[in-house]
Amino acid sequence: MLVMSLSESPNFIQSNMSLKPFNSFRFDAEADFFAVINQLDELVEALEWANANSIKITMLGEGSNLLVTGDVKGLVLINRLKGISVSEQDSIVQMTVCAGESWHQVVTFAVANGFSGIENLALIPGSAGAAPVQNIGAYGVEVKDVLARVQVMDRANAELLWINASDCGFSYRDSYFKQDWADRYFITAISLNLSRDHKVKVSYGGLANDLPDNPGIQQVFDRVCQVRSEKLPDPKLIGNAGSFFKNPIVDGVQYQAVLKDFPDLVAFAVGDSWKLAAGWMIDKAGWKGFSREGVGVYDKQALCLVNHGADKAEYLLRLERDLTLDIFQKFGVQLEREPVQLGELPQL
Repeated sequence: MLVMSLSESPNFIQSNMSLKPFNSFRFDAEADFFAVINQLDELVEALEWANANSIKITMLGEGSNLLVTGDVKGLVLINRLKGISVSEQDSIVQMTVCAGESWHQVVTFAVANGFSGIENLALIPGSAGAAPVQNIGAYGVEVKDVLARVQVMDRANAELLWINASDCGFSYRDSYFKQDWADRYFITAISLNLSRDHKVKVSYGGLANDLPDNPGIQQVFDRVCQVRSEKLPDPKLIGNAGSFFKNPIVDGVQYQAVLKDFPDLVAFAVGDSWKLAAGWMIDKAGWKGFSREGVGVYDKQALCLVNHGADKAEYLLRLERDLTLDIFQKFGVQLEREPVQLGELPQL
């Protein structure tokens, strides 16, 4: 790892820090420099120091949508900016949330106060600031549906500014923050447009099962928590990053080709395209519950890869390589990873 004198660095910056406690897969790797950011002025100070020393900066939240594949060069910052404020006009509720807040706690807060719009997104691990990066979604709802704007700090000059959600390039599990803006902005807060007019969405993924007619947001929230708890492992107990693969979106020709060989294919129409259930394909190919070298495919949800005790990500990368190749050979469909890769890549 890089060794540098920290005599001129802020006193809250550490060197050669293990990132194992800061990623939900719990893979071990070191950051050259590391700091937990609790206040905006700390972020400014860390940014100015890194810029003055030409040090690359990486901002993390809860590390729950992250695949740490090796040591990380530069300065890793853990976003712990906290705070929620609410303003209301008629039935519209604008909720502004600091980026370091736990996303599930944000959803819990909204539901407890009667604010609808994000109840379907309960129990998604991660921070509020990470939600726009990935455009998180579940049960027919995506964060872009309620996002008004995003507060960011410019890495070049520490300027704070707000960006309208319509300008963030949102698409399925993607945004400019994940692509073009990955090295340009730090997300410091988000603003959500919620409502006291409870128009819930329960038509996706069997969510309406066991719910009464016209359910309230608390009932939807509870049902989502129940379903997710039954299907996905708790990262505190089993290392994982939730859904490891995106559900591939294909055109009608490819959909019909797969359907011809697999009449029981699970898929959903998305405009003129089709979203195929990646978990169904992985299960159909016989990978569900598979385990080797301390990693595996979760036995209750084939979309989720898990770490049973491996220290390094190379074992999971080998599993990913073999699994995706098998799915391509069987279905002609290329699976795409959902978690963001960070760090040096090992030789497989």
